[in-house]
Amino acid sequence: MKNKNLLYWLAVVGLLVIAGVKLVSEEYELLWRAQELNLWLPTGLYWKTLMQYPGGAASWFGTYLTQFFYYPWLGTVILCALWFIICLLIAWLYRLRGPWVWLTLLIPLALMACFVQTGYWIYYQKLQGHLFVPTVGVLFALLSLAVQRLLDNSLPSKFMLWSRLLWMSLVCIVGYPLFGAWALGATALLGTNVLLPTPCGEEDSSSTKLAQARTSSLGTVGKGLLFLFALLLIAAVPQIYYQRFFEMTQRVYVYVAGLPSMRYSKDSFEQYRYSYYAIIVAFALIAVVSAFDSFSVARKLRASLRAVFALILVFLGIAGVQRCWYHDANFQKELAMSHAIEDLDWERVLTIARDGSSEVKPTRQMVMFKNLALFRLGRAGNEMFFYPEGSTQQNAPWRVHMAQIGGKLVYYHYGKENFCYRWCMEDGVEFGWKAETFKLMVRNCLLNHEWTVARKYLDLLKKTRFHRQWAEHYEALLNTPEAFDLDKLEASVKAGKPLMGERDLKEFAPIMHLMTYPNRLDGDNTLVEMYLLQTFAHGNGDDPLFQEMTLISAMQMKDIDLFWPRFMKFATMHPKIHMPRHYQEAAYLYGHLENKVDISRMPFDPEVRDSYDRFMKFNEQCGPMTEEQKAVAFYPQFGSTFYYFYFLMRNQKTN
Repeated sequence: MKNKNLLYWLAVVGLLVIAGVKLVSEEYELLWRAQELNLWLPTGLYWKTLMQYPGGAASWFGTYLTQFFYYPWLGTVILCALWFIICLLIAWLYRLRGPWVWLTLLIPLALMACFVQTGYWIYYQKLQGHLFVPTVGVLFALLSLAVQRLLDNSLPSKFMLWSRLLWMSLVCIVGYPLFGAWALGATALLGTNVLLPTPCGEEDSSSTKLAQARTSSLGTVGKGLLFLFALLLIAAVPQIYYQRFFEMTQRVYVYVAGLPSMRYSKDSFEQYRYSYYAIIVAFALIAVVSAFDSFSVARKLRASLRAVFALILVFLGIAGVQRCWYHDANFQKELAMSHAIEDLDWERVLTIARDGSSEVKPTRQMVMFKNLALFRLGRAGNEMFFYPEGSTQQNAPWRVHMAQIGGKLVYYHYGKENFCYRWCMEDGVEFGWKAETFKLMVRNCLLNHEWTVARKYLDLLKKTRFHRQWAEHYEALLNTPEAFDLDKLEASVKAGKPLMGERDLKEFAPIMHLMTYPNRLDGDNTLVEMYLLQTFAHGNGDDPLFQEMTLISAMQMKDIDLFWPRFMKFATMHPKIHMPRHYQEAAYLYGHLENKVDISRMPFDPEVRDSYDRFMKFNEQCGPMTEEQKAVAFYPQFGSTFYYFYFLMRNQKTN
């Protein structure tokens, strides 16, 4: 029998390994981003901050474990190891043997469903460490049950009722401020578990008979008292804590404190709570099977029938996980492109932008990431329209704002440091402080010459496990503040003794070139792209990089009056370079649409002239078509031209 049990457990381990591999392979970027949007600090103040709300300890453990997703495989190994411990505890507590061992997988499957449904909640979830909190909470509940069983086995039967009452009180009263709703769940397990008959299989009949004798000593009255006392604790303890300690938590949420909030603004999204209900259902199923196993008729069932029933439930759990799994190609691309930008790997940004089906239109954030990469590589003028365009809204049931997901990174690289800092500060107050937030704020402070503030954030990051090296690298830049003076930096580069390393030069120098805008007070109204286009298109400067950005923005806005002076200035500032293709296309098109500028003597490339002529002839042939039909028909030949962008890319909703 032991060998058979070993085979059943090998199947459990095998499924958990498959789950881990699937997580890493399909959610690599989500796992990595999770630790960037996480912050665990080994300080008393951090602990006190989390403990201002019920469930603070669950968040503390959750954030501690989430940081290991810095290496996605490492965090996943820890997660799956905790799930295996949960399986072992369930099997021991509910005395599951043989094929029933497979039922222990129902809890990890429910926890996995909570994990993989995350999607854009990763940016909007206010519960710190929310990816690990359900696993931590379930583990706490099971450990509470395990301690109760150990007490039952070690104390005389006459003390069983009082020991259970005392332990239940401790779990709820002490556990609630630490684990919130998970402590209430543990109390419910303690109160209901006593009502279940003790299963008695052949392989452990001696120990279970002793357990039956001890449990029966409680009597019906004792069991009923324990159940009612559990209900009383669950009802009263959160209210008492609310009155005396947790006034910051609204009364309506005291019973769900420590659970991820599936609310955005005034809207609540009940569908995201189904996986948490599945945890309760899984415990109920395991309890029912455990109780059923106590009857003689159950012991007569063949192992094959038990295996079939267990496998059906496990496969239903797997199907539920697959149904909950958030699959969205654009979301994955946004995560991967953000990661590549933070690595300053601009070519990888473009590779990601090219990958995938052309039928899936990109989000505006993806388009902005792509345009940023081309601009930093100096290829925007020749390749900007070679990539898919679109304005697909992020796949979430609420309005996702770019300012709250990737806008901060965009602002940073376009030299809008104050706007980046502003959104970092707002997100920190609203959703909690994160490593990503502090990293951006450090770099903003360096560019704005705010050395003391930068050091404050660096000191915090140096306390972390995986961001210490990053902080030490940027801390070294504080020793050369003159490196953030563009004139001094360029002079040092010309002299062959740059004030900063090659990677830092690659990161900061282009940003400083874009920070030549006038100092004025304005706002973006959360519309990141429109604000940047308006700012640059109406800007004017003598910095070549800044001036090219004004030209690109005028083109994207399709504003002819803004385009011409910026085009002429670009030509004047770059007399020796070949005019990029898209700039020529815009000038050639505008010259034919309006006769305000004489383009007859401009040296346009033959390819630019030819593509324009073919575009207009094809337009005449497609006269009866609607604009939507033309957009499809023109794309194979002209999708990579400014002509196509100008005439057929409509209703691009910037955000």
